[in-house]
Amino acid sequence: MRLLKFILCLIAGLFPLMVIAQESTVELGSKTIAWDEPFAITLIIKNTQQPNVYSSFPEIKGFRKRDIVLVTSKETVAGKSLTVQRITQNYMAEKQGSFVLNDFVMTVNEKEVEVKGITISVTAPINPNYELLQDSTLAKEISSVATEYANVKDNAFLALSIDKEQVYVGEGFTVSLAIYIADNNPIELVAYKTGEQLIDILKKIKPKNCWEEDFRIREFQSFPVTIKKRKYTQYKIYQATFYPFNTDTVRFGQVGLTMLAKKTGNKKENQQTFYSYPKEVTVKELPPHPLQKGIAVGKFEMEEAISQRYPRTGKGFYYQFKIKGEGNFSAVNVPSPASNAVFDFFPPESKLSLNLTGRKVVGDKVFQIYALPKEPGVYNWQDYFQWIYFNIEKKDYDTLRSQLTLDIKGESLRNLSISSSDLGGIYDRMNTENNELYPLDSKDRVRWSANILIGVMMGITLILILWQQQKPGGNKS
Repeated sequence: MRLLKFILCLIAGLFPLMVIAQESTVELGSKTIAWDEPFAITLIIKNTQQPNVYSSFPEIKGFRKRDIVLVTSKETVAGKSLTVQRITQNYMAEKQGSFVLNDFVMTVNEKEVEVKGITISVTAPINPNYELLQDSTLAKEISSVATEYANVKDNAFLALSIDKEQVYVGEGFTVSLAIYIADNNPIELVAYKTGEQLIDILKKIKPKNCWEEDFRIREFQSFPVTIKKRKYTQYKIYQATFYPFNTDTVRFGQVGLTMLAKKTGNKKENQQTFYSYPKEVTVKELPPHPLQKGIAVGKFEMEEAISQRYPRTGKGFYYQFKIKGEGNFSAVNVPSPASNAVFDFFPPESKLSLNLTGRKVVGDKVFQIYALPKEPGVYNWQDYFQWIYFNIEKKDYDTLRSQLTLDIKGESLRNLSISSSDLGGIYDRMNTENNELYPLDSKDRVRWSANILIGVMMGITLILILWQQQKPGGNKS
């Protein structure tokens, strides 16, 4: 009996681990790309419940690392949270031809993921006039840097760039830190303890009065740029978008980056430190409003859908309310309306997807709510579902409202007594209703886990039977 209790306790302890076990995979892009198309390596981390630490993406001879795109999906199902991260490193080929991506290993949270290499064929560009030039987002950043460093004649300099000098409370602004090295620089500069230095730099850069969305640049990302008709290579080492909590001015002090320097043909190395200019961003208060504190600020729009075109009383349906755009999605929340004599509403399930690319944080957040109609009639859904935010383009508050009108058919359930201790019928319908709006894999996960548990318990039962039979005086029949 003690052995049985021990085994059952062990199973109970292992079961949650099976449900939230972390998975990491790496996907490679197409083996054949045009010269003006990026080659991508994507690291996918599923079921993570912690900040992820992963190693650098591999170097590919003949390619330049371009931008990293970070897409995070957070899904809440039955009160449980599931997070999936997709970190994509884009590469741009320097010329046409065939290039070899060797076998490589990526380490994710101290676990290794082995990846088989491939040969990449780079064909003629889709755009016949293509050159490896900077995109419009980078061009805007470089224009700002060129203005600030117009009188700088150094062969290398460190620049902290900010895309906005004034914002509202809750409005995002993007900060990036990069070192620029002239192509004809007679001094060879080599990275020196960048990881250690970056820890100290980030302590000085990150403001305490802001929410941060980190683009997770943890190594030099190089790209050719032109500043004042002089060719440089930009090596970006940090980028993040910040959203101020209050009207305190956001200040960024001077930071320094040390590199190893040596002249061509000379083996002697010296340390050389480059310093950025201090910066600040002023923050304006939002106009007076009852929801002024904690309201989302940005550019948003909505989409909506319903699982039944002709709902009937007593038969539940799913309603999906999607908010998408640019802004701080941590402030985006659509609570379920309170149940009343006409509808019963149940707590929403949600899924958040963030895309950090270029200098923007864009995404969408989906709220899916189960509703049970109790009274026939025609109802404007905007009476139940609307969301207020501060529109940064209009510089005023705006409201996203449902455009649906529901014509509920069926008999009134006003006199139907539903015991508070017997809600099984409603919850059973929630689990069996057809939902074509958004695939929820929670039932698959539960079924998978249950099957494993049943298999383990059957195996243990068989072992216990055999063990009992082999004991002295056991059943021999």
